[in-house]
Amino acid sequence: MHFMENISGLWDALLSENPGLIRRAWGGLTDDEARAVIAHLKKMVDDKTYSDGQRQAARAALEAIREAG
Repeated sequence: MHFMENISGLWDALLSENPGLIRRAWGGLTDDEARAVIAHLKKMVDDKTYSDGQRQAARAALEAIREAG
């Protein structure tokens, strides 16, 4: 099953810390979905209720997305 076929697979890809996988997942989003993903990733980075590992994965996703332009 392709990771874009379900929300869990999408988030697994986005939080994988694998830049290529993150960019592939990112590329499949609509503009509205992309805005929602960025907002959630930023929340994850700043929200101390997420674990350090989750916060690091969110930072890695934001960096990969930023590098993708």
